[in-house]
Amino acid sequence: MNMFPAVIIFLKAIVMGVGVSAPPGPNAMLMINRTLRKGHFSGFMTGMGVATADTIFAIIAGLGLSYIISFVNQQSFYIKLVAGLMVAGIGIKLFLSNPVPDIRGKIRDSKKRNPFQDFLSVFMLALTNPFSIFIFIALFPGMNISFSGAGLLIPLVIITGIFTGASLWWFTFSWVVNHFSRSMRLRNVVTLTRISGAVIITIGVSILLTIFLTRTIIG
Repeated sequence: MNMFPAVIIFLKAIVMGVGVSAPPGPNAMLMINRTLRKGHFSGFMTGMGVATADTIFAIIAGLGLSYIISFVNQQSFYIKLVAGLMVAGIGIKLFLSNPVPDIRGKIRDSKKRNPFQDFLSVFMLALTNPFSIFIFIALFPGMNISFSGAGLLIPLVIITGIFTGASLWWFTFSWVVNHFSRSMRLRNVVTLTRISGAVIITIGVSILLTIFLTRTIIG
């Protein structure tokens, strides 16, 4: 495989990684909140949890692992149920939380931060939304990208590009949020925390309502 086609595929994969990460949702709201409360690195590690999960979904879609895709289709009700409950629960916890101690702790020192927990919690949450697999299944042919050919080189280029694009998005997004947070008052951060929690609760409840209404109509 020539270098030039590999570069083109890599750039396409970067665009795909950004495109999948960019749409707003509960993960983005969590990233914003953690950046405001704990700083840029905490927000970035939160985003990396999402980027890692999306990369795993891209591998499943690209390799055409039919048994996993079939399982997601067959168990979609229970997967969405768990996802809805988790999202709503996180939203309630966030809505009721007090961000002031975290912000003051961020200003004093960073010894008590645990970025791995920030990564792991959102990584597990993102894994409850395996329907991102179908987004990649649609995007791969749409962007003329395929895992076939040249052994492991093409899949490696694609996966690296997707992960790079997603990582760049979350790094930039968290940096921008952290930059503007420096001029924000504590009262404004508390208000944004409440709003973030309310939005996440709404998303979780919407997921639950959708699956139960769909099941009622079908039944």
